[in-house]
Amino acid sequence: MNGEELRAIRERRAEDQLSFATWLNGALNRRYDRSRISRWESGAERIPQQVAGFLAGQGGMAAVPQNTGMPKMQRAVVAVANQKGGVGKTTTAVNLSYALSTLGLKVMLLDSDPQGNATVHMGLDPGEIETQRKGIYNVVRGGASFDSILQPVCGGAVMLAPSSIGLAAAETELVAEPDNSLVLKEKLAEVRNRYDVIVIDCPPNLGLLTINALAASDLVLIPVQTEVFAGLGVPLLLETIAKIRRRSNPSLNIFGILPTMFSSRLTQDQASLREIQEHYEGRTRVLNAVPRATLFAQASGAGRPAIEADPNSNSVQAYGELARELAAHLQTAEDAHVS
Repeated sequence: MNGEELRAIRERRAEDQLSFATWLNGALNRRYDRSRISRWESGAERIPQQVAGFLAGQGGMAAVPQNTGMPKMQRAVVAVANQKGGVGKTTTAVNLSYALSTLGLKVMLLDSDPQGNATVHMGLDPGEIETQRKGIYNVVRGGASFDSILQPVCGGAVMLAPSSIGLAAAETELVAEPDNSLVLKEKLAEVRNRYDVIVIDCPPNLGLLTINALAASDLVLIPVQTEVFAGLGVPLLLETIAKIRRRSNPSLNIFGILPTMFSSRLTQDQASLREIQEHYEGRTRVLNAVPRATLFAQASGAGRPAIEADPNSNSVQAYGELARELAAHLQTAEDAHVS
């Protein structure tokens, strides 16, 4: 492999040299920097065999997003939000992110929850993130850049902005900030145009971290578990979204309600799904339900998205369909924008 071939791979990923080095470091457990990438590309330094083999081999090339067949799409930030916990929010954020990457899109997953569930789900240790000061808190409050904390996961298919318990302090620290709902939006501006989709996993509350995520987003996806009182809390979230539209982000829209943990064998789940569909009919789309399956918990324990671990399982098809529907929506939005 020569420098021109290396540069071509980097440019296909739409990454600068620092981001490309970060991706390689995560995949190969190395400490390359921007200058090293520059020397390889210019021919001033020989490309290590490990790097060349990784990029030329099946694993390396599979990690390079293939966007050649995709129509032009509008870029978007998508918040996955519901102040009720245990509704499959993190599972949705993680699997949607990976499913979008399989469509050839360049995806970033931002873990905005101090519990760090998405970080764990992607195989990273929030404790180490905290010790190394490489989490989203260090961007929002510490002056760090996104490039300094982003880590490649799923073989480089997704870039993760990880979280740790230290992010909890931001809830109180942001109170004293002027325009405290716009801090994340301002920080995201430095990387937003490098990704087709940025997915934000919000905390299970309507505090300042969630408000920041909504203010920075174009679309909101609301997972709702198919259970008794399934929609409890959703009206308050919708009210919050309406306020953010009026005050700071008029372009914020609801992409849809996503029923989760659905079992077609349970009468209660069937009744809850009908209730959700009837309640929101004509107001916002209700997406196809995600089934209840042990695969999701098993994949989470293994530090992988379920749709990556077993892409042929019927249980994960809803997330593949969700990704395609979102991509089609963004393509339509881009077509409308151009026309």
